[in-house]
Amino acid sequence: MNTTDNLIPLPWHVAATESGAFTLAPTTRVAASQAAVPVAEQLAALLRRGTGFAVPIVEQVSAGDIALDFVETLDGGPEAYQLTVTSAGVRLIATTAAGLFNAVQTLRQLFPPAIESSRTGADDSTNRIAGTWVIPAVEIKDAPRFAYRGLMLDVARNFFTVEEVKEQIDVMAQFKLNALHLHLTDDQAWRIEIHAPENNPSGLDYGKLTEIGGQGAVNHPGVGLAPGLTGYYTQQDFTDIVAYAATKNVLVVPEIDLPGHVNAALAAIPQLNPDGQAKPMNTTGEVGYSTLDAGLPVTYEFVREVLGQVAAITPGPYLHIGGDEALVTGHDNYVAMVQEFARIAAETGKRVVGWNEYADVELPDGAVVQYWHGDFAPVIQQAQDRGSKVIMSPAANTYLDQKYETTSPIGLEWVDGGPFTWSEYYDWNPAQGGLEDNRILGVEGPLWTETVRNNQQAYWLMYPRAISLAEVAWSGQDARDLGDFRRRLGALGERLARQGVTFQAAPDVEWSAVPEFPFPAAMNANTGEYGTIEA
Repeated sequence: MNTTDNLIPLPWHVAATESGAFTLAPTTRVAASQAAVPVAEQLAALLRRGTGFAVPIVEQVSAGDIALDFVETLDGGPEAYQLTVTSAGVRLIATTAAGLFNAVQTLRQLFPPAIESSRTGADDSTNRIAGTWVIPAVEIKDAPRFAYRGLMLDVARNFFTVEEVKEQIDVMAQFKLNALHLHLTDDQAWRIEIHAPENNPSGLDYGKLTEIGGQGAVNHPGVGLAPGLTGYYTQQDFTDIVAYAATKNVLVVPEIDLPGHVNAALAAIPQLNPDGQAKPMNTTGEVGYSTLDAGLPVTYEFVREVLGQVAAITPGPYLHIGGDEALVTGHDNYVAMVQEFARIAAETGKRVVGWNEYADVELPDGAVVQYWHGDFAPVIQQAQDRGSKVIMSPAANTYLDQKYETTSPIGLEWVDGGPFTWSEYYDWNPAQGGLEDNRILGVEGPLWTETVRNNQQAYWLMYPRAISLAEVAWSGQDARDLGDFRRRLGALGERLARQGVTFQAAPDVEWSAVPEFPFPAAMNANTGEYGTIEA
């Protein structure tokens, strides 16, 4: 029998009951109203893969069923849920589809890890028998601490295909992480298609952004890795990612980094340069050397078109405009440009988001500041004076690209204060420096990909640290305990291993299982297969 003691993230109320354990049987059905069917289908698909049972979807509830239903009110906000398990059946209730989805993720962890089918397609037929799928009698009431619980994937330094992004979404969503920030543009590459507009006063060739910028990536000299992978997303690709993410209760936040980190744009569109000459593409990991020009009218024409098109294909409320590491942009020019870019972004109907450097400018109502490094005072001032919400991403507690230790085969190590293991990413409080919970939108863990070439390498850097962040963002600060989390994290090992997720098996955790391939740097960076690295 599985246990309620291993749940991650930790629910705010878990109470064992005397009503008897529930056994999933070959006759078990999933009962759901019409509105709940999309979430019910995902639950049924998981149970079918893991058990081999039919698990049909029905409308009317009978004894022995798993029932999903909506209620009008529930304490805890739109993502709250309740889950009740008795010998007679399982009931999941919420006020929204997001809440039901969260309930399903908790139910998933109540089942034995064998419920997880391997991503490699291995058939664990010994577990596909009746009588093995028992979960304890329990009542769970739960709701998140923060509304925004995110990861960031840098697809500019290394390109990830649509399918790879969907795989990332699959893994993160089970831990109730609900936002995926895609870093779409940088000095090395431009990853999102921009159509030629009907009104194009300066005759800019927007197609060059992906024709030239889409072929860029970081060619990192370390650890014998092949150059970063190239490519770009058509607008249809992006729409596909967004739609898939929505089915997993994940919001996609696109980022167009401005006014620095723009070398790929300067290489693709000559008119953005004061001398009218295109910059050469750059494959190094260098930062801070590029900038748009505040004195060129075409700068604002370009930004308005790009942000407008990206906003139009983004149903979510947020549009990220970067604003970080503009080291060669003069202060006055930075303020002038970022203030105007933020206004343009807000005119699209989105809430503008930017890295904390942009907190130095006057921001529109509803703006969000993402804190990552440096002076915290302007962030506090924006929150207090203008009511801006804050996404907490302090590098020493959230940056998933940092090496676990100096011998890590991949990763970066520019942040002071390492090592950066699961515990450093767990043992901190987002409410700090005078910033209280009501001013915090949430928490995000960024993965920069200068040394990453595929999902398995990404997973190794992300997990288990992203799981730490998931609990930081979901569970109450006073309810969390480092030692208890270590135990629960160890119990999660078999579940991750069965999913085919390559994670860093931290030596201070007693893992129930470890990944088959613990050192992803041994993967062929071009094929994703394990073996000799292609330099």
